[in-house]
Amino acid sequence: MKTSLYHRLRSIGAIGLFSLLLLSLLPSCAKDTPDNKYRGENKIQLRLPDGSRSVLIAATSTSPIKVTVRLTSRRTDAVTLQLNLTGEAASSLTLSSKTLTIPAGHLEGEVVITPSAKEVTTQQQAKLSVTSAASGLMVEGDLTITISPLPVWTPTAAQQALIDGYRAKGIDLSTILGYHTVEGTVDWAGFTEYDYGTDIHSQATWRISGATMLVELSDRATADQPVLKFSYNALGLNDIYKKLWDGYTVNNLNYFYTEGASGLEVMKAINWTQTSAETFNVVLDNVRVNASTGTLAFTGKRLSGMPATYPLREDESDSPIVVPFTYESSVWTRVMAKIAAEPTFKKTVESADGLMELYSVLSNTGIDEDRSAELDVTEGHYVKPEGKIDLKKGTLSFTFPFHGYNSDYYSVVKVTSQQRK
Repeated sequence: MKTSLYHRLRSIGAIGLFSLLLLSLLPSCAKDTPDNKYRGENKIQLRLPDGSRSVLIAATSTSPIKVTVRLTSRRTDAVTLQLNLTGEAASSLTLSSKTLTIPAGHLEGEVVITPSAKEVTTQQQAKLSVTSAASGLMVEGDLTITISPLPVWTPTAAQQALIDGYRAKGIDLSTILGYHTVEGTVDWAGFTEYDYGTDIHSQATWRISGATMLVELSDRATADQPVLKFSYNALGLNDIYKKLWDGYTVNNLNYFYTEGASGLEVMKAINWTQTSAETFNVVLDNVRVNASTGTLAFTGKRLSGMPATYPLREDESDSPIVVPFTYESSVWTRVMAKIAAEPTFKKTVESADGLMELYSVLSNTGIDEDRSAELDVTEGHYVKPEGKIDLKKGTLSFTFPFHGYNSDYYSVVKVTSQQRK
């Protein structure tokens, strides 16, 4: 059992076990072998690499978005598809081709959408749609790309006074404050004993490339102690932590889609689906700067990252030392509004197999020391948390482990960032 001592164990129950058995007997729409031939409707499906049909990107992004166009069954004739981008954000996106031919006997092809990093002041959306003149083919649904403007930070008069005071002491934060470009990797542990969303099931190395992070002076800063806050896309982890969160929840067929299960009740109550356009922002405050050693202290109690309004806050005695991220999630905004309007809804949220407990799901086990024994593994891939700052080069670097709920061992984040001129 890989469950952390910091997280109470939840039972799947009879309904969950029944759903697992039922799902194992159902044919997959992704398979089309002679022994397991697909007999459902013939559909055209649009999918992103994480299996979803919606993505949120920053206005400055130029990273290509790969889209898989898939048929649910092979055909004896070639199928030519027409693709089109529509909506306010369409002018900021370029489609690699407006036609795609899937050869006879094949299931899928690929197109690429490239953002052009245009300045936007409001959130915009575009829809990728597909049509075909081939008979007997239905389209499962459009794919949604949402472009979000970047936040802007201007120091207050009090913060500017602190910045000027640091400069007088030889600590020039002007090389650090503002936007950074983040590069790095996340070595994800995956699962062997649990079957969450397929996009997070296996061990993988995920690349962070060209991610935008906003670095501010924290409200916790004092005249003697410079403190940073990563207010947008902390360490470039927005996309990866959203992938993990979705894999545990909305993309988790075994736990969240059984009729009558609490997870499904939560989804229905707040209109949360695999294709709903949801925002997810990772924030890290209280990053303490030691200019004399060029190091950064950034760990703390998990509780310290939880907003005061978060309804599942834990006792301090139950809160491990982790990287205390704060997660700004549109899903949780609606959950908290629902609880405020209907207090009994909190019990439904708490009953969702523990998987709605966002903070303990993404940072389940303490990282102040190697706690691999608590994870019941002999090699936990633990690394010591380490942060560095180079004021002359305008760079930050971080290495740290984290443990996703029930994952096989510690996952490891290694990132560096450079101030964007």
